Amino acid sequence: MLVCIAAVYAGILLGIQLIGNRLEKQEVAETFGSLEGRFDSDELTFSYGGRTLTYRKRDLTNILIMGVDWVDMEESSSSARYSGQSDFLLLLTLDRENRTISTLQIDRDTMTPVKIYGPFGDYAGQRTEQICLAHAYGDSEAENCRNMVWAVSSMLGGIPIDSYVSLDMESISVLNDALGGITVTLEDDFTRLDPAMAQGVTLTLQGKQAEYYVRGRMGIGEGTNLSRMKRQQVFIQAVGDRVVDEMNRDLDFVGTLFDRLSGHMTTNLDRGGLINTAYESRAYQRLNTKNLAGRHCVGEDGFVEFWLDEDALGSLLANTFFE
Repeated sequence: MLVCIAAVYAGILLGIQLIGNRLEKQEVAETFGSLEGRFDSDELTFSYGGRTLTYRKRDLTNILIMGVDWVDMEESSSSARYSGQSDFLLLLTLDRENRTISTLQIDRDTMTPVKIYGPFGDYAGQRTEQICLAHAYGDSEAENCRNMVWAVSSMLGGIPIDSYVSLDMESISVLNDALGGITVTLEDDFTRLDPAMAQGVTLTLQGKQAEYYVRGRMGIGEGTNLSRMKRQQVFIQAVGDRVVDEMNRDLDFVGTLFDRLSGHMTTNLDRGGLINTAYESRAYQRLNTKNLAGRHCVGEDGFVEFWLDEDALGSLLANTFFE
């Protein structure tokens, strides 16, 4: 089920992309959160609630799924070099002991330290800015992904991220059509993008409709990333259900899906290992998607920022990753 969710969730969610943030943000002097220093790099321990907890290294596998928009359909990037922001982020955690698969959806506007690189690839230190921008720094797609992995791991107190899957926006339609189309009820009006996608209509998404549903934001409903994330969760759940059904019916399904997405995907996962893990975990219980708590505000540059609630973050880390 891991692959299904990795490829699936990823494929889907990658549509969730909006480049919309400028990179030329003023450097924030303060570092994010007070979790820094609570972890021991050798054993990875965490102090919470008066106890010292240890990371569940033997039980957990973490996979980061990224949806990357190289050429945004609604907003333009401020720099050609820094196109390719990751507007969709989903951390998939496979728990072998409890036989569960959990997902943590991360708001693309989350403010956190990001590694900064200059136009010629020279490292220029760290800066607190929207996490989506972490993917924009790098000379290759793999380097972009590694920068994002570092930012997410750092934000989550240093927990290891074992693998990553990055998909472009076209993979949403590829994934949707490979599954025969995902059926949804539209709570927002998408007719400016497709006349058939009127509010209140229940339809089976076809082709670009899946991308509009997962990725659309500006001029859709409230026009916020938060409302878009809710649609993404609906899509993810439906895709996950469909993939599990297909895996139980066809032993070759995951490999076929992986191949169909390969032209739209950057990953450090081995195809064979991914397929084996997917089938091994397909019977695991899929838990409800979690979101990080915090507050939204408008920054000095006019763009939305999401600041994490540190206490809530500590609770989530302790209950999900440590024992």
